[in-house]
Amino acid sequence: MLGVSTAMIVFFMFFNILLLIGPLGMFYVPFLVGILAICLGIWHERKKKEEGRRRRRRGWKYLMFSVIGILSFFAGFYVGDEMHLGYLIFKSSGGPLTIFPFALIIYTLLFLVGLHISRERSLGFVLKVFGISFLFFFLAFYGLMAYGAHEHYYAKAISVHKLSAPSDYLNLTEEELEKYPSLKEAIEQAEENNIGVVNLHPNEWQRIETSLGRAWLHTIKIGDEYYKIQFRCSLASQKLPEVPTDYVNVTEEELERHSILKKGMELADKFADRGKPFKMSLSLDNWLRIEDFLDKKGLRTFEIGGEYYEFELISNLIIQKYYANITKEELEEYSSLKEVIELANKSENGRAGLKVHPDEWERIGNFLSEKGSHNIKVGDEYYGVGFICA
Repeated sequence: MLGVSTAMIVFFMFFNILLLIGPLGMFYVPFLVGILAICLGIWHERKKKEEGRRRRRRGWKYLMFSVIGILSFFAGFYVGDEMHLGYLIFKSSGGPLTIFPFALIIYTLLFLVGLHISRERSLGFVLKVFGISFLFFFLAFYGLMAYGAHEHYYAKAISVHKLSAPSDYLNLTEEELEKYPSLKEAIEQAEENNIGVVNLHPNEWQRIETSLGRAWLHTIKIGDEYYKIQFRCSLASQKLPEVPTDYVNVTEEELERHSILKKGMELADKFADRGKPFKMSLSLDNWLRIEDFLDKKGLRTFEIGGEYYEFELISNLIIQKYYANITKEELEEYSSLKEVIELANKSENGRAGLKVHPDEWERIGNFLSEKGSHNIKVGDEYYGVGFICA
């Protein structure tokens, strides 16, 4: 039994070596070791000139050790992962420490039981059955990995839930829209490109909101279409690598009074290697305060502590269609999307999911991305479409 104990010690040492040499070793080295052990066992038995009749009666024993290898791994997987002992003992959720320590302990016990049942003690036999069980142990591991990869790739689904039209919106007619050229231009862009972006001064945006009687304007409706509205203010700052032709000095006291500029300068320093301005969001009031300071300075290129920075204020009106219109003819080309919508219509809670082939999953995703939204309108109904993957 000394040879068996030595083999077990070598096996545990081998597992630790696998963890050190990484994924490549986890795939190739076990096969080499298993085959080497079998070859050594065959060589040792031939050297001892064992009787052929005795060898022929060993078929069931080899099968038993094959099962031991497979059973050990899956038992270790159940104990370590399903029973969560891997996390409780090793604080590991996933990875070798979750499974292998338990699998190796079970393997050792079953291997010793198998040797006792087989009533074989020769070193050649021990080497062969060790190699066989060892190979099947890792074949079970690779099989589980392959199954997991297969399930991960094919675990793609589409979910759909019925939506209601926005309840808080401003209704505008085509005639009323003519009074607001910026809104009209952004909406026309959104119709063509799914999103409209127009440069607009904050004061002009405030006048539009006041004229429309809305302190916060988020959604408008024109005809049968809903549009999401955002107004974004930002400050772009960039550190200049060379001395600019025109610049003005900014003192530390002025920076302290306008802390947003100071933060913009710090961000420009941090991301100087990007080669382009760094943008940070501003509130509308802060945007106007910074604009007033920059206008008083006359330039937007500053010398601060021997370094040179360029600042730019940006304010954009951004409009997107709230829903992407999908015609029934277009829906016919995406049968899976059509099927899950029909399921949502039939369900009591207006929700449904459908597992789809990865290629179809990606095709539908690209289609809705081109449409500009995962919220869609089909006929008079509205739906939110989600894409689920493992």
